[in-house]
Amino acid sequence: MRVRHVMITAAIAGLFAACASSGGDDGKPEQPVYGTVCEARCACEDCSGDKEGLCEAEQDAIAKRSEKRCQDEHTAYVDCVRLEGRCVDGHHLAEVCNVQAAALLGCLDPTGHCPSAGDGICDEPQGTGNCPAGTDPADCLSFCPFTGNGTCDEPEGTGRCPAGTDVEDCKLPPCDRVQDGVCDEPEPEGTGLCAEGTDVVDCAATTCSETNNGVCDEPEGTGLCAEGTDVADCATAEPCVYTNNGQCDEPEGTGLCAEGTDIADCNAPSTCDDLDACGDSTGGCVACANAGSCADELDACTLNDDCVEFNKCIVSCEDGDSACIVDCVDRYTEGASVYSNYDACLNCDECYYSCGNASVFGC
Repeated sequence: MRVRHVMITAAIAGLFAACASSGGDDGKPEQPVYGTVCEARCACEDCSGDKEGLCEAEQDAIAKRSEKRCQDEHTAYVDCVRLEGRCVDGHHLAEVCNVQAAALLGCLDPTGHCPSAGDGICDEPQGTGNCPAGTDPADCLSFCPFTGNGTCDEPEGTGRCPAGTDVEDCKLPPCDRVQDGVCDEPEPEGTGLCAEGTDVVDCAATTCSETNNGVCDEPEGTGLCAEGTDVADCATAEPCVYTNNGQCDEPEGTGLCAEGTDIADCNAPSTCDDLDACGDSTGGCVACANAGSCADELDACTLNDDCVEFNKCIVSCEDGDSACIVDCVDRYTEGASVYSNYDACLNCDECYYSCGNASVFGC
């Protein structure tokens, strides 16, 4: 009786489809009372020819299959359809009977059924949750392990999951500033103009390790960080009106401008840089800086194990290998932060010219 089983399943599932397309008034006008499902249906729809007979055969088959163990569910379904159904534009609709129809279908077909199977969206629990597990296999061949993390991981987001498997997170409003070179997700990593997980490409860039330190470290400031990665500091830094006047006007100079806003003047050759030789710890500009204005920063690094390990890590990176440096930063984040202070003092402030702008993080 497999054919009849399929016909009955389709017949009940058809009730869901009809309900999904329902329309008409929201009110509840008084409805006539019908004795059977087919009477209610044929009073609204065209039942000429053999249509009424087919309806009765279909309902008889459902009733027969329900006799042994689904009598209560069948009675509830029939009573609801014949009493609560309504006629809208020549179609008999019974959307109020969805619960009864689902209960009867679940009883007749214990394996479960999903009325929206194969629509391109996973409706099992790991997707929308509208259908039981295993009833929408075509759409749910894979699932998303990142659901509920506040980030859209479908193709329009991070791309880590198939379409329809991260439904709740992907209801976020789209970002109209994607791929403009600036991270526009919430602070501290971005401008906050877009929701988390909606500007993935721009926000995948290296983050800034110098955020919220009172100094703008984006290109218009110290240049240690990428554009859009030090938003809080760069939003408050007033531009310096004394740039390129040959005098450092940041706090270490005249103090007329904020830190990181008069880079050209403040990176001018210092006493150590006048040596014209980079040298090492025993001579040249490096030795001069280590013993003088960069001594505090050097001490802070040598006393910090993480900073020492970070220094060992970057020494192994070849020139121009930014990926290697990023990996070192990820492995020794605290050390990288401490080292950056020494790096800025040595290679940006004291030995910029002598050592050929050898800063790891950029000046």
